Amino acid sequence: MIDILLAAYNGAEYIGEQIESILDQELTVDMKLKDIRLIIRDDGSSDNTLELIRKYKEKQEASDGIQIILAEDNEPTGRPAANFQKLLAMSDADYVMFSDQDDIWNSRKVILTYAFMKKKEEELGDKDTPVLVHTDLRVINETGEKISDSFYEMQKLPEDDSLNHLLIQNTVTGCTMMLNKCAANMLKQAPASEMVLQHDQYAAVMTAATGHVYLLPMPLISYRQHGDNAVGAMEAGSSEDIKRRTASGKSKFRDDMELSYKQAEYILNRYRGAIAAAGGNERLAMMEDYAALSEVSPSVRRKVYKKYGIYKSGGVKKIVQKLWC
Repeated sequence: MIDILLAAYNGAEYIGEQIESILDQELTVDMKLKDIRLIIRDDGSSDNTLELIRKYKEKQEASDGIQIILAEDNEPTGRPAANFQKLLAMSDADYVMFSDQDDIWNSRKVILTYAFMKKKEEELGDKDTPVLVHTDLRVINETGEKISDSFYEMQKLPEDDSLNHLLIQNTVTGCTMMLNKCAANMLKQAPASEMVLQHDQYAAVMTAATGHVYLLPMPLISYRQHGDNAVGAMEAGSSEDIKRRTASGKSKFRDDMELSYKQAEYILNRYRGAIAAAGGNERLAMMEDYAALSEVSPSVRRKVYKKYGIYKSGGVKKIVQKLWC
C-alpha cells in the first residue's frame, strides 16, 4: 500500500490539476489502483478548496480508481508541517509520499519512485532501516510554462544526501519524497513544533542520521512557482537571488542557522538511540557537535564545519557561511 498525503489550504486555483495528475498515475502490472490511497486534509480554507476536494472524492467513489480519503477534523493547524503530521498519523501504509496542492505530477512519478525505493531496500537487504528517496523537479510558472527542466541545476544543488550536507542545506523537496514504513513510523514520533525549519528538512536529517537518503535524479514533478508559494525557487547566483540574500543580510542568515542548530538538537534528543545504532559514534558526534553550535563562538563553529565538512554548496555560500557564522 502506498499513501499519498496531500496538505491543502486555500488552494482552489490549482488543486484540481494536482489531484487529476495523481489520479492519472500509470501503474505496473503487479500494482493495482486499490493499492494507492490519496489522503487529503484541508487546514481550514476560506475559499472553495474543500468543496472541490469533495467533488473529486464523490466522483472517485463511483469508480474503481485510486481511493480518496478526506480528513475533516475542523481543527486548523496554521502550519504545513502540522498539517502533514496529522496526515501522516492517518497512514499505516508500507510507503508514504507527500504532495503539495499546486504542482503537477508526472504520470510515472509513483511507479518510478516506488521502483527506486524497492531497489535501494533490496541493496540494503533490510526493511527495518529508515529509507527516504526523492527526485529532481521541473520548475514551471503560474500558467504551467517551463522555467527550468531541473530544480537541481537551477539551484546548483549538490547530489549528495549525506548527513553533513543535509544538516546545513536541505536538498530534499517534500513533494518529491517517499518514505518507507520504518522512516514514516519514526517521523510520526515527532511533533510539528520540533520542525522549526521545513518538515521535509526534518524528515531528511532524521532519516540521514538513522538510515539512508537517496536521490533519483529525474524530474518527476512540475513544481509550480507563484506569488502564494510558501517556498519559492529562483536561479542560484542570479541578480534576483543575490538581491534577496543581500537584503536579508547577516541577521537573517544567523537566525536561519540558529533554527538549523535547534532542529538538529530536537532530532538528536528524540532519536539518539537510533542514530547511535545506525551510524555509531561518528553520526552521533556530528549531531552532538552541530546541535551545540548555538552556544559556542564563531571560531569553534568554523572548526566544527571543517571537521565534518558541513558546508553549504557553492563557493560564495561557503564564504558567507564562514564570515557570518
